[in-house]
Amino acid sequence: MSFETFSAPTLNEAKAAMRARLGEGAVILATRKRQDGMVELRAIRKGMPLFDGEGPASPAPRKEAPREPEKSRPVSGLAARTAKKPDEDRKATPREGTGIHNKIERSAGESALSALKGDFSLKLGGRGGNPDDPFQREIAQALQPHGISEKLIKALANEARSAKARDLTGMLEHAFSRVLNYAPLTLTAGAPIMLVGQTGAGKTSSAAKLAARAAAEGDKAAFLCADVGRAGALDQMTTYAHALDTRYWPIEDPQDVENVLREENPREILILDTPGVSPFAPADIAAMRAFRDSLDAEPVLVLPASGDMYEHIDWANAFREIGVRRCIITKFDTSRRVGAALSAAYEGNLALAHFSEAPFIADGLIDASPAYLARRLVIENPARIADTI
Repeated sequence: MSFETFSAPTLNEAKAAMRARLGEGAVILATRKRQDGMVELRAIRKGMPLFDGEGPASPAPRKEAPREPEKSRPVSGLAARTAKKPDEDRKATPREGTGIHNKIERSAGESALSALKGDFSLKLGGRGGNPDDPFQREIAQALQPHGISEKLIKALANEARSAKARDLTGMLEHAFSRVLNYAPLTLTAGAPIMLVGQTGAGKTSSAAKLAARAAAEGDKAAFLCADVGRAGALDQMTTYAHALDTRYWPIEDPQDVENVLREENPREILILDTPGVSPFAPADIAAMRAFRDSLDAEPVLVLPASGDMYEHIDWANAFREIGVRRCIITKFDTSRRVGAALSAAYEGNLALAHFSEAPFIADGLIDASPAYLARRLVIENPARIADTI
């Protein structure tokens, strides 16, 4: 890999060191603040590929479709356009569910404070568990701070009891192997990927990391960027495409996808980066279905590790309606409590594909595994642990 790392007490000093070595046109891949207070910056010389042995970067120019020109539309307008005939000519497929518009109801008597604090003893006591059981207390103490759902905690505690290992990490690894499903993505040119999720979940950086993974394995991925309405989105994608020496196409609607496939005939692995949407808005759902069908892509949900547990669960269940069956969990490096996304995967019946625990493209994504989760949940503060497994 051809990137270089620069460290300094401040970001400006790190940038100055970068420019002195790589020139004014250097491309910054990522920055982070280390635990020792130093700022770390990774960058490459302009025009240089991220991986050695590749040619100069050459993002693809966009070709205009042979249709009547029109003014640029915001993302919301794109969703409205594709919503005109959301499913008129499309037969239902087994990957789609039902009830997208149903409101998710919860018991009126549920204690919000107990849910927030993760009162594990109270919950087990009310469901046949023994709050005085030392074993259950030990598992609860490890999981409780992460904001994991009641259902997932109970399932993990039940499975941990049957583990041969008697240390906490070993018991959790066994429990996670039995309770959650793991299905890392296999990147091939004949299987396009469409990343979906809320704004800020890390879809664009995940797309770049998937492309970096493909490059490391001797393949090449190209991007279709539908997130054209977000400020700075195209600049971010341009930077990633330059760093990875690959092509990208900005698109506004599914017709643009079809134009790219017809006119460019791309042979690369295709990754479609979609805008942040609400799975509870019919127009947004229609837009995502239309994008999915235009590329015949597998939709993969991108979720940040932490957040409101109930919102995450609602999102996972709702996105199943457009065929999502697995997810990528991001921001392990910046989250102390990672239970929200894990609870969503469990209660939404989504397989775990990959985890992200670093902001750098070249570090890529980690294949999801029970060993990683067990070690991640017993440490007090975020830390990179993939290399220790």
